[in-house]
Amino acid sequence: MRTRYGFQIVAMWETKSGDRTEFAYLLEWPDEAAKTSGWAAFMADAEWAEIKRATHAEHGLMVGQIEDLLLAPVDYSPSSSLLR
Repeated sequence: MRTRYGFQIVAMWETKSGDRTEFAYLLEWPDEAAKTSGWAAFMADAEWAEIKRATHAEHGLMVGQIEDLLLAPVDYSPSSSLLR
């Protein structure tokens, strides 16, 4: 993901609720166009599609809904000076 599509992982989290585990990734992009093209290329990647298919066949559905949000810092955030 990093070398092929420019994904810069800033942080990752997981939450567990019963049998359900969710992962959240915070990615850094130089701009929105890079994010859009990087994700589109990744989602169209034949190798990734095969890995996802094989994993699903062996372990069941592991990747459900992907939620794509663009976060913009606000001036009143305690860490806003770090994000500009």
